[in-house]
Amino acid sequence: MDHSHPNDIFIKAGGVEVEKPPLVIDGDNTLSGTHNGSVCVHDGTLIILRGATHNGSLTVQPSAHVTIHGVHNGSLTIGSSATSEVLGAQNGSVHVDVNGALRVAIGGRLAGSLTVAGRIENAGVRGGTVTKIGGEVIDLPGSTIKEARRSAEGANVISW
Repeated sequence: MDHSHPNDIFIKAGGVEVEKPPLVIDGDNTLSGTHNGSVCVHDGTLIILRGATHNGSLTVQPSAHVTIHGVHNGSLTIGSSATSEVLGAQNGSVHVDVNGALRVAIGGRLAGSLTVAGRIENAGVRGGTVTKIGGEVIDLPGSTIKEARRSAEGANVISW
């Protein structure tokens, strides 16, 4: 691969820093239970099972695939020619590179800002800002777009 995998840094009680290497996926794999830390999928398919939770960044390299049945809390980066599908919940920013694709299935949720140079197809629900860099977001019939409202403190809030 043409990129590096720096260690994740976790701050423990008392301010103690603990470094942990990211999880690098080469080939097909599944994630069950809870995983804390970044994940980089080089090739093959990663499935985050229903009931599983991943807390940390998730990068999908070109030609790899990720299916989220459970919950992902963190940024999701979909590389060129990579694909992802959300049947559960994606909570965090999403970046889709040119020729990358993300599909949100019926019942799936995309909660966070979107930067799109590729394509997002939404059959579920999404909420957050959208920045298009030559890409497209297609909201299919029956999908929902959650709009932000201004809170008393002046923050934009989306209610789920």
